Amino acid sequence: MRILVDCGSAVNIMPKSTIYGLGISIKELSKCRMMIQGFNLEGQRAIVMTRLELTIGDLTTSSIFYVIDSKTSYKLMIRYPWIHK
Repeated sequence: MRILVDCGSAVNIMPKSTIYGLGISIKELSKCRMMIQGFNLEGQRAIVMTRLELTIGDLTTSSIFYVIDSKTSYKLMIRYPWIHK
């Protein structure tokens, strides 16, 4: 799985294709109208948000992800501070 750790990001981002790959229906998630600026040199409105439990190595944490309807080269974009928990 390709995960981008972005040292400048203020939020965790997940493309809609990743949600579908996890078998989660967008209809089950909380609607969201947050505008996310900068990750693709333009603004992108999040369509929903969800809280997921992630495990990377020995670290397990629960994080909020904003889901975008955009084609990306990664499955998740994790904001930098998450990795330091």
